[in-house]
Amino acid sequence: MNHNTNSVDERSVTALELPDEVDYSELTLANDFMFSKVMQDKELCKEFLRRVLPELQIEHVRDIVAQKYMKHYFGNKGVRLDVYVMDDTGARYDVEMQLTNKHNLPKRSRYYSSMMDANELLKGENYDKLSDSYVIFVCTFDPFEKGMHRYTFRNICLEDRNVFLKDGSTRIFLNTKGTAGDVSPKLLSFLNYLDGKLEPANDAYLEELDKAVRNARKNEDWRSEYMTYKDIKRGSYLHGFADGEEKGMAKGKEEAATKVDEVMLDLVSCGELPESVAEKIRQGLKAEE
Repeated sequence: MNHNTNSVDERSVTALELPDEVDYSELTLANDFMFSKVMQDKELCKEFLRRVLPELQIEHVRDIVAQKYMKHYFGNKGVRLDVYVMDDTGARYDVEMQLTNKHNLPKRSRYYSSMMDANELLKGENYDKLSDSYVIFVCTFDPFEKGMHRYTFRNICLEDRNVFLKDGSTRIFLNTKGTAGDVSPKLLSFLNYLDGKLEPANDAYLEELDKAVRNARKNEDWRSEYMTYKDIKRGSYLHGFADGEEKGMAKGKEEAATKVDEVMLDLVSCGELPESVAEKIRQGLKAEE
């Protein structure tokens, strides 16, 4: 048996192109895990949506789900939405915190929007029953490099720009690095706070957000969940597999191998790990036997 385990570890971690790790006690609202947890609070989530979409005059939100997994067919690519929420009119929102520019947000937002639609209608239902949907990416970079804090997209007729498709689908990209005076003072304050450029004082909502983040850092259940979340991101169960093999722990090795496969299937289905890389990892694990 070959006990050289480094090849498995290096291959898995490198393939995922992971960002620098942050200790749970240092997480800010700009972290997708922390953002999804804090936004489970209905009042905090509602105020965020009201600042992004004041024209909707949202009064109530419900059915908030953090890290909601959606998949249409068995062989299709699944998605995990950071924050999925509905308002009192039935409109649906997906809010995503995005820290790195993978240059795929336009088509990713299209896929997320279509997945939300595909999971709403039952067989035989009329298309008119589709509720309005909003996919909102909160970016800590400028996705279109135009200096705006906000980019809003709706379907419009190119031949006559006064004609809108009115299909109820809206996609919004917020940018904490914007320089244009294109958003309300309240939304600008939120984006500046998220980017670490503004203290929460003098804005009651930001103070509540900051308090929620501090309380979340003390939540031991969430801390444990975050550690598991990091393990999945890093593929560290591969380390567990290698350790189990090195120690000759048959049961531990079998359990670790099963966990590795589950983790890889989850990452592949959510688009965080290419299938080709997953297959190479599987081949590497077999070679170690």
